[in-house]
Amino acid sequence: MSNTGSPVPASYSAAPNRPPSAGSAETLVLVALILQVLGAVIVIALLLLLFGVTAYHLLRVAWVVALVAGVVGAISLLFLFCAYEYSYLRIQRGQYQEAQAPTLVIGILSLFLGLIPGVLYLVGYLKLGDAVREQQIAPLNYGPAFGFPTPPGASAPMVACRQCLRVYVVGRFPFCPNCGQKLGP
Repeated sequence: MSNTGSPVPASYSAAPNRPPSAGSAETLVLVALILQVLGAVIVIALLLLLFGVTAYHLLRVAWVVALVAGVVGAISLLFLFCAYEYSYLRIQRGQYQEAQAPTLVIGILSLFLGLIPGVLYLVGYLKLGDAVREQQIAPLNYGPAFGFPTPPGASAPMVACRQCLRVYVVGRFPFCPNCGQKLGP
């Protein structure tokens, strides 16, 4: 793949000043969502299988099993919708502070429903806190000589990452904080 200087496609979800921790939080929440979908499908399938067995054997509890399967399915879908809408989509939009509280609540509730997704949501919550702090810190404009600030009016030499095209002050990072590519020549 050659770099012809083409701009980054519009579908690229990362904002130009997206903190590195935001990508980690987004990945953790997405993996937790996927695990919850798989868990919900397995639980509903087992309940429907139990319904089929009880209905085949003409047991009186078949309607109770069907009712439980319907309630569990509805709660699972509602929970997944809330996790996707209030946590994952907000992270994608860059609304990290707004996504913190829903991610924490969903993480705590997920601990009761499935341990691994709950832990992933809680770690995602911690990463969202890091992203909020990284977003609030103003970028430092240090020059290469001894880490002293660049005097006003003078511009610091800049280097662009060859992979993600983000621009940083020369000497500030040996590797791109966003993608890990080595900066410089």
